[in-house]
Amino acid sequence: MGKYSTVFGRTRRVAAAGVLAASAAMIAPLAVSGPIASAAPSTSATPSESQLDGLPEPSFPMPVRDGALGYLATRSATLWLEDRGADDVIRNLPVPPAYVDANRGMATNLERELKSAKQTPGACLQIIVDGPDSSGGLFNYGFYAVEKQYCPK
Repeated sequence: MGKYSTVFGRTRRVAAAGVLAASAAMIAPLAVSGPIASAAPSTSATPSESQLDGLPEPSFPMPVRDGALGYLATRSATLWLEDRGADDVIRNLPVPPAYVDANRGMATNLERELKSAKQTPGACLQIIVDGPDSSGGLFNYGFYAVEKQYCPK
């Protein structure tokens, strides 16, 4: 059993890197996702570290519509992506001038969500790659910090 769980864990880590690499390779007009909406207001009297930093709070996983690719990274895969500066890799990809702002926006969103997930014990990252919307382009990307209880082990 241990041998298979190690292989499965490696497969998930490779899949996370593959999803990120495939997403980065298809940098076309991108829709930068907005901040995470919470169903209930915070009851905490003391603001959390991520609230003070202006980072989004990890929340529940976002729904993935039919036809979209959704990936919920493990905590270790999330930390791996953050430690390797995945946002800088995306930010520094050569793209046509028309896509530079969208590319930087996607990198900034990824950076914020990764920092939020890293600062929150047990939190992880959700990546959603969806087809084009009515504005055109090839893909839409979403990165979301997700609370510990929803993260794969």
